[in-house]
Formats: sequence, C-alpha cells, structure tokens
Amino acid sequence: MKNVVLVILLAAAVAFGGLFINQRHKTLSTETQLISLRQDLDELQARLDEQEKKASTLQTRLQATRTKAVEKAEEVSTLQQALTNNVEAQAKSKTGNPFTEVMKSPEMKDFVKTQQKVMLGSMMEKNYSAFMTDLQLTPEQSATFKDYLMKKAMVDADAGMSLISGDADATKRAELMKQAKGEKEGIDTEIKQFLGEDNFSKFQTYEKTIPERMSMSMYKDQQGTGPGALSPEQEAQLIQVMTEERQSFKFTTDYADQSKLPDDFSTYFTEEKLNTFQQEMEQLQQKYVNRAQSILTPDQIGTYTNFLKGQLQMQKAGMQMAAKMFGGKGN
Repeated sequence: MKNVVLVILLAAAVAFGGLFINQRHKTLSTETQLISLRQDLDELQARLDEQEKKASTLQTRLQATRTKAVEKAEEVSTLQQALTNNVEAQAKSKTGNPFTEVMKSPEMKDFVKTQQKVMLGSMMEKNYSAFMTDLQLTPEQSATFKDYLMKKAMVDADAGMSLISGDADATKRAELMKQAKGEKEGIDTEIKQFLGEDNFSKFQTYEKTIPERMSMSMYKDQQGTGPGALSPEQEAQLIQVMTEERQSFKFTTDYADQSKLPDDFSTYFTEEKLNTFQQEMEQLQQKYVNRAQSILTPDQIGTYTNFLKGQLQMQKAGMQMAAKMFGGKGN
C-alpha cells in the first residue's frame, strides 16, 4: 500500500512538474512575443516620427515656396508696370533709345540689381568653389571672401547700369569708368590683405580663367549626365586649353578688355567692328575644338562644338543689344 501511494505521489509530482515546465515554456514564449511586439511597436513609432518629421519639413518647404512665388509674382507685377509706364512714355515722346528709357525707371533698376545679385551669387559659388577648396578656407572665411567678390562685381554692375541709363556724356563716362576702376582696386587691396601675398597672387591667376570656368559651368548644366558629360579631368584640361588660346589670341577689338573702352561708345560698337569680332570668335572657337580633339570622345566633341556655336549666337545677340544701347552708327 505504501509503495502504491509513493507511485501515485511520484506520478502526481511528475505530472505537476511537467505542467509547470509546460506553463513556464508558455510564459517564456509569451514574454518573447511581447518583447518582439514591443520592438515592432518602437520601430513603427520611430517610422511614424520620421514620417511626421518629413511631412513637417515638406510643409515648411511648401510654405516657403508659396511665399517665394508670391514675392516673385509681386516683382513681375512691378516690373510689368514699370515697363508699361516707360513704353507709354516712349510712345508719347517718340524720341530716345527704348533700352535707356526703360533703364531710367527706379523700379527697373531695383529689379535688375536684385536679379544681378542672385545671378552673381550663384556664379561665384560655382566658379570660385575650387579656389576656396584649394586654399582650404573655412566656411566663415569663404563667406567673407564671397562678400568681397560680390562687392567687386557690383561695382561693374552699377557702372553698367549708369552707362545703360544714357545719362552720362563722354566726360561723365570717363569719370564713371575711372571711379569704378578705383573702387575695384580698393577691393583688391582688401582681398590681398585678407588672403595674404601668396594666395592673392594665386587669386589673380585664377581670375584669368573665370570666363572659361563660366563657359564650362554652363556646358555642364546643359549636358547633365548625358553623352557629353565631362569628367573632372576633362573639365580641368578644357579650361586650361581655352584659357591659353584666348589669352594668346590677338583680337582686333577685344571687348573683354575694359581698359580699352573709349569715352565715345558710338565709335566702339560699330557694325564693322562687331562683325570682325564675331569672325575672330569663330576662329578662336575652332582653336578650342582642334585642341579638344585629344581630350574629348567623338560624341563629346559633337556636343561641345554645338555648345560653342550656341554660345556664339548668344554673344552676338548681346553685342547687338549693346550696340543699340550705346547708339553705334557704324564708321
């Protein structure tokens, strides 16, 4: 009887032990599932927070875009009104140059100046970034350097606005050019003090390549990642080639050299001189293409040649506009 009881008790103990172990396994499994669910919940919450953050950022950008669009619309409206006023005034007077009359408008001057700053800021970022990187300028130093560049560029811009307005005679134009030259020399002195003697010398050398860097920047913007896209090595080689060819080319009239601007612009922007300049630019561009043969692929040569032709057409239109602004009558 005692053995039977012991067997029964042992069987019960085993049964309860098995039940305990089974329940323990179930508990552990449930805890594991709970931990996993909590991790999933945390991940979902993190994703939700990220989505809310992105949504907030997009909303902010959308609001900024809307604000900017309104500002641009107001600028355009102001410009349109200024143009309308000047066209009406021009129609009534039936005299004067339409370009100079329009540029006499304070609204137009403010609009153009604002656009110039935007354009120049973008240009400086693109075309001087390599120089600032080479000099290892800090962000603060780069900002200061770009401020100097903007000041210098706006001297030319302001002088150009004054010339286009038509208010200056030959004497005033000479004084204006002399004043602009003095202001730029003063800014160069500030840049020299900021950069130091050696780096300023590098800056002067670098500045001579800016026309070519601007050209390459426009080419890159047009090509993107297409078949004509340039590698950094190709871009650097083309800039060097174009700079060398331009600096060694002997123009009959070099419109890029401001030191040779005469007091009487009507003798400078003549049809004969402009045609000669266009012919010489075609010759110069052919030199570019000839030397680019060893740098670019056949596909790239085609797109590069077409780009140069387009640049020449744009330049021709700009020169013709300058002739109209300054009243070139021919020889």
